[in-house]
Amino acid sequence: MQQPIRFLLKSTSVVAVAVMVLLGPAEAQTSDALANSTSRVALVIGNSAYRSVAPLPNPVNDAELVAERLWEAGFEVIETIDGDREKMLADLATFRSRLREGSEALFYYAGHGVQIGGRNYLLPVSVAPKSVEELIEQSIDAQLFVDIMSNSGAKLNIVLLDACRNNPFGEITAEETDTIASRAISLGASREEVSRGLEQLSESSRGGLAEMTAGDTETIISFATAPGSVAYDGEGRHSPYTQAIADNISEPGLEIVDLFRRIRGHVRETTAGEQITWTTSTLESRFYFMPEIDDLRAATTGMSIASDTLGGLPPRRVIDRTFWRSIRESDRTEAFASYIRTMPGGAFVEDAKEQLRQLGGDPDAILVSDTTLPEPERRETGALEDGVREEFEATLNAAQITIPIGVGTKPFESEQDETGWIYVESASRLGVVTESSGKPIHGGTVHWLANDNELSYTPQIGSNGGRDKFRSVALRDEGNTSPIEAQLDVYVDACDILAGNPYDSQRVTAGTRQFIIDRNFDAAIEVCEIAVANYPDVERFWAQLARAYRSAGEYDKAIEWQQKAVDAGYASAMVYLGQMHLDAQAVPRDFARAKELFEEAADRGETAAYTALAWIYRAGVGVPQDYAQALEFYREGADLGNDWAMTNIAEFYQKGFGVEKDPNEAVNWYTAAAKSGELTAQTRLARMYQRGDEIPQDFGEARFWFETAAGRGVPNALTRLGIMYEAGQGVDQDIEAAVRLFTRAARESDSEAFYRLGRVYASRHPLFDDPGRAATLFERAVSEEVYGAGRGLGKLLFEGRGVPKDVSRARDLFALEAEKNPWAARDAGRAWASSEGAEPNFEEAARWFRVAAEGGVPWAALDLARMSEAGRGVPKDRLAALVWYATALGLSDDAKLAETVGKSTSSYSQKERVAAAQTILLRLGVLSGTADGQYGPATRRALNDAFSSRGLSAPGDDITLDVLSTLTQMN
Repeated sequence: MQQPIRFLLKSTSVVAVAVMVLLGPAEAQTSDALANSTSRVALVIGNSAYRSVAPLPNPVNDAELVAERLWEAGFEVIETIDGDREKMLADLATFRSRLREGSEALFYYAGHGVQIGGRNYLLPVSVAPKSVEELIEQSIDAQLFVDIMSNSGAKLNIVLLDACRNNPFGEITAEETDTIASRAISLGASREEVSRGLEQLSESSRGGLAEMTAGDTETIISFATAPGSVAYDGEGRHSPYTQAIADNISEPGLEIVDLFRRIRGHVRETTAGEQITWTTSTLESRFYFMPEIDDLRAATTGMSIASDTLGGLPPRRVIDRTFWRSIRESDRTEAFASYIRTMPGGAFVEDAKEQLRQLGGDPDAILVSDTTLPEPERRETGALEDGVREEFEATLNAAQITIPIGVGTKPFESEQDETGWIYVESASRLGVVTESSGKPIHGGTVHWLANDNELSYTPQIGSNGGRDKFRSVALRDEGNTSPIEAQLDVYVDACDILAGNPYDSQRVTAGTRQFIIDRNFDAAIEVCEIAVANYPDVERFWAQLARAYRSAGEYDKAIEWQQKAVDAGYASAMVYLGQMHLDAQAVPRDFARAKELFEEAADRGETAAYTALAWIYRAGVGVPQDYAQALEFYREGADLGNDWAMTNIAEFYQKGFGVEKDPNEAVNWYTAAAKSGELTAQTRLARMYQRGDEIPQDFGEARFWFETAAGRGVPNALTRLGIMYEAGQGVDQDIEAAVRLFTRAARESDSEAFYRLGRVYASRHPLFDDPGRAATLFERAVSEEVYGAGRGLGKLLFEGRGVPKDVSRARDLFALEAEKNPWAARDAGRAWASSEGAEPNFEEAARWFRVAAEGGVPWAALDLARMSEAGRGVPKDRLAALVWYATALGLSDDAKLAETVGKSTSSYSQKERVAAAQTILLRLGVLSGTADGQYGPATRRALNDAFSSRGLSAPGDDITLDVLSTLTQMN
């Protein structure tokens, strides 16, 4: 039984009502509509936990607050908290990828910023410069953000900079100096150089920021204070500037010029006139963060078309509060454990731990640090986190009744039997208030409320939620009035946030990509089970619970809820039940049933149904394989904006499935899908550019798309980006950046990242020389069968670096790797030839050297030449040795190897060289007889034929080492 909301007609007190967003099916779109779909995109960066300069208490708090407000205003928010340079650039790439013609773009930054030479540099938390030049290299020019927005085609750009604090190098502490000096000295600098550089940094960076150019597009740039002046960080949780933004940005119908006028007054008053905000603008159009419009989908990114979304989680404050709201009154042990795992820095983590203890759980067993990885930087916690918890609690407790999403209209009831007139000053923005008859109540109207005329509230489709109001006045006798105000806290349920499907036409929020739910399925299961238990008639919750179970591999549970949703006519569930029939997940494989479900879902407008139908024709499951029919279905899905369909069309053109291969058309389709937020398209596109896969190689584009995927936390994209930093592909070589990226990827369980980190720590780099850690990392990678890890670990075991010497195990590891890597075969040969810690076996060593040499390893050919000369492991044979020496020379242009071969073969006679040439010619089948060392007509003719047939000039009368090396490469 639903409980009514009490509406106190006589009371002047504020009634707080918590309402969740009720959203319905999104309208069908065409491919042309994708370019015109709602695009409000924000990049929000807050840097507090600086490692080498003074940390700041408020920027992270400020950024999280602004991110929440922008999300509630319908922006797709890319939130960067305590970002190093690579993270900031990756998130900037993600931001850039989402901007399009007609976008409304916003960039907010809080943290250290310095002005050098009239330009503003924003400082990542990783900054540790020893000079002005290094500061510029390690930071990011603020103008880059403005230029990217200006060149994106966005119709409006907003830049908010709360970075006008004191120069962090002006009063650097001894500890901070030591941190910077330690790094610089390890890299070869002297302490005197460091001291001079830090002094120059202190003098060259003036307080405050410089003016910036807005470009040709409509742009507004707002600084926390005037150019050259210094802003305050604030005494509370937020800076005066950010607090003023947050206090005013959510007011419906407030135009941006008026907003900044209010912000300026708020900051001036708060700081007693010490700080005056400064704004430069080229705006011509009006802009409202909270426009007063009928259809809120038009102002909410991700709601106007299926799958046009990054598909990540909302800002941290939103997920924190919403998750806790869902579980706080439950008695589920796993619910609190999931909260601790998902939100280790959450406002309620101590509450969750206490609840878990009371339920018999052990919170200390949940968060276990991976000792193989460097310890992550942690921000100090304490009073500030207590402050946000109190703020969240106040918001949650202000709601008298929690109204779940999708259960329909909720009535307002009077506690008294009273009839009277009310004047509605303003109706709610995020929903509709109606009379019992269903007639909506609008602002500026008068209504007679009888006892039996209940007011009801229905949240409007398309909002991300926020605070809402219904304001009215009770009209009393003799002209007296009593104000009546209902405060509404509109929000999206945790089940929808964690398990909502971006391809579901009946979704209530933009939805989460499969990659996200796969990483958080435990939390999704908990909040969706709670939602289903509390509201058993909401079909959307059934489908989302099934999605969470399926991500966890709990197919028996998934099929139960998926079937229930299908039986209720929930169209999206038809697609995924069909996929379970295709994959025989908890049901017998049934291609016909799958096809039937896909067709019914397609008839109901589910875009994912078209990609599913395309798949069965592509794979030929239950129907004859038909690439043309598959492509037709993919095109139908793409026309409706489905970016997975676009990705598959790209693959068809890349690989020539049913169409002529066309790499340029593949790039076009991958790009369209990637800009829509499809992660597979982003990584495939990056690899095409990186490899030059039938398109011009372009490391810049490869880096951009790897950054875009890395910005969403895709583990292997982080690793691939780290490799580009390590190799200097499309970016200056930066081993420190590579290590930070590899570490982030490893924390997300990317197997290759452990191997890549191991390589760096084994490389004797002055900042990362730790063979013991390298061995541990390699062990982890070996356990997950990562190519190359066995060789890396084998080398450390063979040399006894960081681990006890173990030649026997090294031999085994090298042998396993040798099947794919000829260099590992050479390592195996060296290990078998070694007498340190194990008995040598020269025959086995020679066998592995031969495998390596035949695989193209020049040093292994050199090893075999020496063994042939000495008769170790192979018969003593100077002729065979000379052929191997020539092979080594032919396999490499290494000057050191050439010098070694030259010295080793200086004693060989011309007759021996002729015999070696004859030996090779015999193998080539162009000479018969024996290798007698005589340079006769038959040998000369065979030699000339071998060279001329390959377009080479015939050799002269002398058989040189170069002639022999050329011959070996013909073999």
